[in-house]
Amino acid sequence: MREGVVHNYIDIRLNEEGFQDVFQRYYVSLSLFANRYVDDEEVAADIVQDVFAKLWQIRTDFFYLHQVKSFLYTSVRNKALNELEHRHVMTEYAQRVVEKQKEAFFHDAVIEQETYRVLVEAIDRLPSQMKAIMLLALEGKKNAEIADRLEISVETVHTLKKMAYKKLRHFLNHYYYTLLWMLCV
Repeated sequence: MREGVVHNYIDIRLNEEGFQDVFQRYYVSLSLFANRYVDDEEVAADIVQDVFAKLWQIRTDFFYLHQVKSFLYTSVRNKALNELEHRHVMTEYAQRVVEKQKEAFFHDAVIEQETYRVLVEAIDRLPSQMKAIMLLALEGKKNAEIADRLEISVETVHTLKKMAYKKLRHFLNHYYYTLLWMLCV
């Protein structure tokens, strides 16, 4: 790096050697400076590296060391502030997503519970053996398990289930539009 005093400023040439010297001199200070803003050493290091990459790209624009220092500190500050703004935006976005998920969870839970309540009320209107079969089916039991539990044949379970579905469709017909409306709200 060639240095000469010109109007109380140090003349600088940012060739590879000069750039390396500036990097060695200011990297740690700039990292500490950036860290005061972002409070994250890795992010601060990334910011400083980005600024040095930009400095290398525009190195021919500088003639004096004070210009380089000014560029470095100003750029680091601006990038750090941008990082803080980005974090703020991301935090707000995450909070909005969480709120929407809470609302969706509430909405889905209400629909699920209301649907279950209406279905159980309809099942309660079935004849006793159909009612028992459908309640066991709601528990996830298979036809063979239901037949064993109620001590009836699998064919009887199948037939009564089929009849129960038909009756339930009839009982729940007027709830169809209500449930559809609840799903769309």
